[in-house]
Amino acid sequence: MTWTKAIVTGASSGIGEAIARRLAADGTHVVLVARTKDRLDSLAGELGGTERATVHVADLGEPRDVAEVAQLIDTDPEIDLVVNNAGFGATGPVAGSELDGQLGQIDVNVRCLVQLSHAAAQAMAPRGSGAILNVSSVAGYSATPNSAVYAATKAFVTSFSQSLHSELKAGGVHVACIAPGFTRTEFQDRADYDASKLPDFLWQTADEVAEIALDAAAKNKALVVPGALNKMLVGSVKPLPSALQRRIAAAFGD
Repeated sequence: MTWTKAIVTGASSGIGEAIARRLAADGTHVVLVARTKDRLDSLAGELGGTERATVHVADLGEPRDVAEVAQLIDTDPEIDLVVNNAGFGATGPVAGSELDGQLGQIDVNVRCLVQLSHAAAQAMAPRGSGAILNVSSVAGYSATPNSAVYAATKAFVTSFSQSLHSELKAGGVHVACIAPGFTRTEFQDRADYDASKLPDFLWQTADEVAEIALDAAAKNKALVVPGALNKMLVGSVKPLPSALQRRIAAAFGD
């Protein structure tokens, strides 16, 4: 499936960049949204310049910047795909971490995603077409000590996205949520998470996740966990007692 114009948040690296590259290769005009202008400019040039990509610099932890992106969605009828990929996490105990950083995760991972999903839903529902693709995480499937706020935000994204999927399905608007596991991006470094001890078989590439995510959006799959191993891990953990789930999750953060 090919979209006319897509907004991709967090497009300067990782899964967002991989999604943007795939969309542009398929002929979709991509609006690249992130904080880092030089990275966005470089990516836009690689994608084909202004005919293929538009750069919109925004800090999605700032309400004014989020409102500007929401306004783009509301006023441009060509936008038929909104990819809410922007997000970040931090490693450390709640009591031992700065509050601003924890609230910042909620602002970007939850508040921004809801606001842009709301704008997309309001714009697309009257047209009876379009798609919203939200990026969650397997971290949202259980409480995760030392990543408490991040895991909680992703639990919200997974639940919210599935509810929105049901609300918009009959009207022709697609809502898909992708919940990847360990993916080779800059996320771990930014979250101060030591991933060196994790075996290679646990990892996927950003391009692999991007392909599965865009397929989910095209086919209107409410929730997809990419990768057989991730599906197995999620399926095996969910039936366990909560105390055991927490111990298993904490083991990955030690």
